[in-house]
Amino acid sequence: MPDREVAARLAGLRRAGVDLERRLRGDPLLAPDSESYWRGQIDSWRAEIDAQLTHHPFQQRALQAPIPSDGDERSWSRDALHELAEVRHRLDLTIERISEDC
Repeated sequence: MPDREVAARLAGLRRAGVDLERRLRGDPLLAPDSESYWRGQIDSWRAEIDAQLTHHPFQQRALQAPIPSDGDERSWSRDALHELAEVRHRLDLTIERISEDC
């Protein structure tokens, strides 16, 4: 698959990350399974990103790297929002790098 097509697919997944964040912010998070549901959504999103980078191991490792925590005992929803923002940031850098190679 050409790099520009990979970059275009990643851009679509970036938009999906924005949608995930918007939905998470709008969820009252009252259901007992809210955390597992949202963690599953984020894990699925990250797996889709990973699947697009099979021929880009350097960029793949950058996106798989753990998200640093500041050690503060925050709620899971804040952690999830932080993860979404950090992965989107890394995704932006990845798209930029792949696009430069086209």
